[in-house]
Amino acid sequence: MNFKVTVLGSGTSTGIPIVGCHCKVCTSKNSKDKRLRASLLIETHEQKILIDSGPDLRYQMLRNQIDNIDAVLYTHFHYDHLGGLDDLRPFSQRRANGLDCWCNEQTYDEILSKYPYLKKVSGNHNLPVIHLKRYEGSLAHGYNIHSFGSLQIKPIRLIHVPPDIVYSVGFVVNERFGYLTDFRIIHDDDLEFLQNLEVLFIGAPLARQHPTHCTHSEALDYFERFKVATGVVGHLAHSLSHDELTEKWSGRAVPAYDGQVFSFAD
Repeated sequence: MNFKVTVLGSGTSTGIPIVGCHCKVCTSKNSKDKRLRASLLIETHEQKILIDSGPDLRYQMLRNQIDNIDAVLYTHFHYDHLGGLDDLRPFSQRRANGLDCWCNEQTYDEILSKYPYLKKVSGNHNLPVIHLKRYEGSLAHGYNIHSFGSLQIKPIRLIHVPPDIVYSVGFVVNERFGYLTDFRIIHDDDLEFLQNLEVLFIGAPLARQHPTHCTHSEALDYFERFKVATGVVGHLAHSLSHDELTEKWSGRAVPAYDGQVFSFAD
């Protein structure tokens, strides 16, 4: 089945440009150096699945002319991936049965803590009509493949550390596209699902060692280890420009950018 993936946001938690920064990347005129917070759209002719709803969500939806979505899948609960949840309101209210938002056990608890009104059954039509659901399966034993029309999406268990252990989730779509962001460790039992993908997207903000994120060199090593056809590095900081990264990784990977599209045909 044909499907398409659009990168809605390729930047790290601050977004690029960073407020008050006048470095060469933050002041670049190249549109590919303008990096909104991380988000992704997966779509077929019948389904649109959103990955994360960060604080740039409203602008991302308007810029990409996205008028409806069928479900949201969350990687984890950090603000740069969750902060636009309330902007899902118009999408949820257009749907007769509301909008399903899927997440792991830890994120489920954090969302209900941060957005307590989601617990309430209310006739207030200004509230988002969101049905928060846990991924089927478990952190301990692995998550089941979830079906959204012709899309078969496998949640991948990741660990995003420290100071507190955060359990993040990646995704493999139709055994062809993988998306892993905000992690240091991939669960051993899920490594098999990452082999021989056509495209694998890995979030790696910086070249230098980082306590909570994969590094550039580690991302490149994963691409080789998993024998992926195309490796994409996203969740990028402002240390290097799009053109510099393209040259640096020539033949090994490509940098993500906002509006980047990957198409998968039968």
